[in-house]
Amino acid sequence: MNKPKREICLKAYITQDEHDRIKQLAEQTGLSISEYVRRVLSGSRVDSRIDQTAFLAALKVNADLGRLGGLFKLYLSQDRTIVDPEKIRKVLFEIEDRQDELRPIIQKIREAI
Repeated sequence: MNKPKREICLKAYITQDEHDRIKQLAEQTGLSISEYVRRVLSGSRVDSRIDQTAFLAALKVNADLGRLGGLFKLYLSQDRTIVDPEKIRKVLFEIEDRQDELRPIIQKIREAI
């Protein structure tokens, strides 16, 4: 029969700066200080909510750029002459360039979280 694990208190002397840093890191993960320290000491993965937020923000920017590009393409397909089509095409190429720059960043964030 498995005995329930009994929690014990671990006392450690650390500086105020170390405590502040541990507290900050725990807050970034959404964990209590105890749970954060437990996971770090056991070698468990500790995911940061900041990384997840950055990943979602990068995905949103990429999606927004895609929608914007789609709107410009729609505009070009309707043969309107209010704006020079070459200027629109230039903006489309710039949007595609930004998306190309975002893809590796999104991949690095995805691998990190």
